[in-house]
Amino acid sequence: MAVSPEPIFFGPTERALFGWLHRPPPGRALGAGLVICNPFGNEALCAHRTIRHLSARAADAGFAVLRFDYDGTGDSAGHSFEAERPAAWIASIHSAADTLKETAGVGRLYLAGFRLGATLAALARVARSDVRGLVAIAPVVSGGAYVRELGLLQRALDARRDVLHRGNPNYLESAGFLLTAQTQASLKEINLTRLPRAPCERVLILDRAEMPVDLALVPALRALGGAVDRVAVRGYTEMMLDPHESVVPEQILAAALRWLENQERGTAPLTPGPPAALAAAPRSRATLDSPAAVDPATGTEPRVAVEETLVQFGGAALLFGVVSAPAGSDRVPNGASAVVLLNAGAVHHVGPNRLYVALARHLARLGHTVLRMDIAGIGDSEPRAGEPDNTVYSRTALPDAREGLDFLRREYGARDVRAVGLCSGAYHAFKGAVARLPLDAAVIVNPLTFFWKEGMSLAYPKHRVATDIMRYRTNAFSVASWRKLLSGDVDLRQLSQVLSRHLLSAAAVPIHAAARAFGLPLPDDLRTELKQVAGAGIGLQFVFSDGDPGFELLRQQGGGSVPRMQARDELTVSVIPEADHTFTDLKARAELIDVLTRKIQAPVRGAQATP
Repeated sequence: MAVSPEPIFFGPTERALFGWLHRPPPGRALGAGLVICNPFGNEALCAHRTIRHLSARAADAGFAVLRFDYDGTGDSAGHSFEAERPAAWIASIHSAADTLKETAGVGRLYLAGFRLGATLAALARVARSDVRGLVAIAPVVSGGAYVRELGLLQRALDARRDVLHRGNPNYLESAGFLLTAQTQASLKEINLTRLPRAPCERVLILDRAEMPVDLALVPALRALGGAVDRVAVRGYTEMMLDPHESVVPEQILAAALRWLENQERGTAPLTPGPPAALAAAPRSRATLDSPAAVDPATGTEPRVAVEETLVQFGGAALLFGVVSAPAGSDRVPNGASAVVLLNAGAVHHVGPNRLYVALARHLARLGHTVLRMDIAGIGDSEPRAGEPDNTVYSRTALPDAREGLDFLRREYGARDVRAVGLCSGAYHAFKGAVARLPLDAAVIVNPLTFFWKEGMSLAYPKHRVATDIMRYRTNAFSVASWRKLLSGDVDLRQLSQVLSRHLLSAAAVPIHAAARAFGLPLPDDLRTELKQVAGAGIGLQFVFSDGDPGFELLRQQGGGSVPRMQARDELTVSVIPEADHTFTDLKARAELIDVLTRKIQAPVRGAQATP
């Protein structure tokens, strides 16, 4: 029988680290432990699902497993602008290893790491004598090459967005994650081919079959006396796709587990000893003091400590979330709002670019209580029985959102509760308002649709049409665009497809107006839904990136209802310039947090009276 993993805080009281402890089923424990080390930044978001699967399978095979977030990442304390990041990350690995040994009573210890996590694990192992083996999955060999790779990635993203690369001497921002100049310098000093001694007596390198790591690594480690196995496996590229597309790499997981089990073969299983008394035992609540450096995403904040609590709730599925609140308060302070943050796509509850963590802690310092939660099957929440995991537009999302709203009202006495979501989370927040869930306002950030149908094709959805129409409307005044059209450099088939779909949408407007005039029911009618929400006294607060397709969809499908509702203060619209869909750039992210803070602190006109 599988044992449910335990969410825990561990490590220094003033700098809590977050992790998941996976214990083996009764009678199957090997007396061995596995610490799993995340990759950095966006790769950690993409690989989260894979790491969760690896942890569950390793526990089922008899290992006690701890997967965790380094200091300043994920749900752990701190942020990326603080000093000595690589040293703090390595210290986090030591703390995780010690915690696993002491809480699970294991006698043998293994480390496994993905990308930069494999490199950090190797460096941590050099300072330890209790690690039996290391699994390095596509390790970063040269820190200098890795920093250059992150810079090239950002340039590629900028080029795709038609943004001129804006270099900053103080930090490198790659796919929404920051490395300060000091952190870059520390990383550039790392090279696994120049270690003082073998990182481990037994090392498995799982290499990307399509793009091997530096082949000098294996002989370099063997020269230091390590027994090194290298296996080329497929699946890395698919694992690192965006979270909603990410595929669990069966070859990588099977190879890692087979090697770990082989290391244990012939070793007498040990009965785990009783957990030792820890100076800082695993806990479900942690007080996070103000960080040593100001987080530029939130700016100068009140010097107020935040208390975070790990919670699991729900009926049909065990849902997971983290509650951020002013320290010492078990109830929402008078006059403050409670907020539920809903998943953006398949990104787990930390949010794209760790946006939700920064926002939640910022709001908590201002007196609000915030639950960042995973809906069933996303992130760290279990899927409902018979349902697949990683389904973004889940048919059970609204019941899950209700569970979060009810939890805040029941456990924290919340009276003013607001749902905030980005992308698919925006859709669920809006539909929650339409369904009259117990909320006072929905803050809807960059929705890509207002009407999702199960099985709907993503090949050419309405938001793509809206995006292309906005681009064509802008290019209509460009001489260069007309030259491309006349010279045959424009895909006329695609152009005609976009225009025909747009004309069909436009033609539906008078038909819907006539149907409403005669009181006929209309399917998928945004104007009707906006009116229903206003009638329920639920505030609607839209936020869009400049040029995001959701703005065009609201304008097209909402029609004249939108300005009329704005005039009555039933609906607000804010636009953030120079921002992409997930607010990848630090400047856009800081402005978004500022806008969301003002919306959450503003009273909602005509808000429904809720118990």
